[in-house]
Amino acid sequence: MRVVFLFVLVFSVAVCDTELKLEATDGENVTIPFKTAELERADRVRITFERDGQKKLVAQYCRCADCGYCRVVETPGVLLRIEEGTASLILLDVSSSNSGLYEAQVFNGNNVSEIQATLVVKEPVLSSTKETPQTSSPKPPDSSGHLWLWLCALLILPVLTVIGFLLFKKRRRDHVALPYTGETRETSDVSSAASAKKYMGKKLHWLCSGLLQDL
Repeated sequence: MRVVFLFVLVFSVAVCDTELKLEATDGENVTIPFKTAELERADRVRITFERDGQKKLVAQYCRCADCGYCRVVETPGVLLRIEEGTASLILLDVSSSNSGLYEAQVFNGNNVSEIQATLVVKEPVLSSTKETPQTSSPKPPDSSGHLWLWLCALLILPVLTVIGFLLFKKRRRDHVALPYTGETRETSDVSSAASAKKYMGKKLHWLCSGLLQDL
């Protein structure tokens, strides 16, 4: 029993009570910093992810990569950087499936330090002020323009009809008056010729009477 107690004391576990809480948006790259002074002498850093009661190893750093007791673990989309007392876990293009509890275990000899961080990935918030796309409906044909055309046609058509009728009547009147005008001219010419002939006959008769008296 004493041996067991001594073994527990030798293999002591230092637990950090401070827990990080991070929030991120879907599609972002997230860096979870695990800070502890034990990293400078750490032999191994182990990062686990727990969600829905299931825990899995997502990354592991080994100071002695050729040692049989440690094996480097790498997961697609997950990077682990150890520098200046900070173990930075980088998650690329996070989604809701990355939400959960992340735990870093820093092994320094027989001592183990644990640091926990909770990540919540939220869906992107759509702006409520974003204008809704306006659908353009076909504009009904404007019947007022067609109505004005019909009114103009109804007003102009009778006027054109009257004008055409008057022109036709005038042309017909002129055509009928032309023969009478020619006949009138011929009659006046004939009467003028008859008057001249009668005047000449009277003149000759007067001359003949004067000659007979002289004889």
